[in-house]
Amino acid sequence: MAIRPLLTAAACLAFGMAAPASAKDWGIVIGIDDYEFFEPFDPNKPVAGHTDLQGAAADATVIGTALREVGVDLPDSRFLTNRKATLAAFEAAWNEVVAKAAPGDRLFVSFAGHGGQEEEIAPPFDEKDGLDETIMFADFNPDHPREGRLNDDQLHELLASAPQLQIIWVMDSCHSGGLERSVNASVTGLSRSGGRWKIPIDPLPDELPSGAGETGQPDLPNVTQILATATDDRLVNETTFEGQPHGALSWYFAKAILGEADTNQDGNLTRLELASFIGDRVFTHMEQNQQPRFLPRGDPSIMLSLHAAPPPPPPVDTSLLAVKFEGAPPPGLSAQNCPGCRVVDQGQELTFHQQADGWAVFSGQGDQITVIKGDARAQIVRRTFLLDLNEAKVATLPPITLHPRQSAARQPIGARVGFDAPPPSADLPYLTLFNVASDGSVQYPLYPSGFSETKPATKGLSLLFDVAPPTGEDQLVVIWCKRPPLALHGLLAQANGHTVPPMSEIIATTADTQCQYGRIGLFTEG
Repeated sequence: MAIRPLLTAAACLAFGMAAPASAKDWGIVIGIDDYEFFEPFDPNKPVAGHTDLQGAAADATVIGTALREVGVDLPDSRFLTNRKATLAAFEAAWNEVVAKAAPGDRLFVSFAGHGGQEEEIAPPFDEKDGLDETIMFADFNPDHPREGRLNDDQLHELLASAPQLQIIWVMDSCHSGGLERSVNASVTGLSRSGGRWKIPIDPLPDELPSGAGETGQPDLPNVTQILATATDDRLVNETTFEGQPHGALSWYFAKAILGEADTNQDGNLTRLELASFIGDRVFTHMEQNQQPRFLPRGDPSIMLSLHAAPPPPPPVDTSLLAVKFEGAPPPGLSAQNCPGCRVVDQGQELTFHQQADGWAVFSGQGDQITVIKGDARAQIVRRTFLLDLNEAKVATLPPITLHPRQSAARQPIGARVGFDAPPPSADLPYLTLFNVASDGSVQYPLYPSGFSETKPATKGLSLLFDVAPPTGEDQLVVIWCKRPPLALHGLLAQANGHTVPPMSEIIATTADTQCQYGRIGLFTEG
């Protein structure tokens, strides 16, 4: 299907081509945690059935704030959260903008909340799996599942009714693809899946009609998409930013339109800049569990002109890591004494789960990092380093990519794994590669070693490694620099076999050159 992923991915974004300079920007923002007919979420109980969410209203806040900052017309009457965000309220907001807007104007619509699937009951029967995708408003009623929702066919009709507008959709909801490994559902954020429903055949009075179903580029040239993931058979969970649940794509979309994606700082955001910025950061933050997809692919088309230089974002305090204890705290940590961390009930970046043979350690995305029996403080240092590494990425430089040759499934001891490492640009030809093992220790040198430390790799490198203990979640740290970072190599040589040094020390050793930073996970077992 051409645009079916508008409702088959966890997040979707539609852009038209650049509007005329005199065009006006309009906004409708929706975020729903509190559903009228769903059970309230209780962090102290297992998730069962359909529950409210935690981060969707916060998504609406960060996106709404960003849109207003760049001059989008977004009054409170079109900022719909929780019980105010009914289907009727959305349709009224849509009709208001369509009536007032001039041809060529842009309309931003963001939706954060539950998405679901429903059985196709009427033409067009255009789904291979026989299921239409839906977005669910605050008044969605499981007992009457035609109420309070829009399916993808209806959405097509809505978009087709306004061809004169350049429509920008952000949808942080519903089904999407992921990678091959499993995660621990007890420590991940809430899923934004609203389930699968059998729909009564008879339509409701005044219900929007279902159209051709194909809402893609051929017949809707004013629509472009950024999808959270590529397929609809897996779920994307809420995650945490600054202690608050959010959807990852919503968070980075807000940052992008505030100017952080404007890598050449010319006051315009292109499709290529947005694709590069959002794709890299969502993939990294979600620990490779969520890979955005862009339709059309990134190109130089201008998507948004920034109306004013926004103020710099407030600094993020990463000095205290949010951790959660399930059972007794591990050695070295306690609720009263947690060096470098703070104990929370939700929104954690690290979970220590007591079990018979020690403590299983999980990332904020639910991946099991390792099992420990002794002092846990190295895990705090390790996780803080990785989060600081995310923030160290230079927005004005292209992001780093490292292409694995193996699947994302856990690799056994002795398996040979490979990575292709292209430089992010011709100006950054010197590669440094080291591993932060699951126990927090540095494994170096992976690259360079010996004579190769002063040898540029302008065409990239193909690297092979054998899996060895300790197993769990390895994080390969990739640094490309303009000149050989010899001081960095010296620091890593001293750190080899010891707990990873603070990211601030890594940055200090590269002060005499220009570097870009990145990482990729490798999951092992044995």
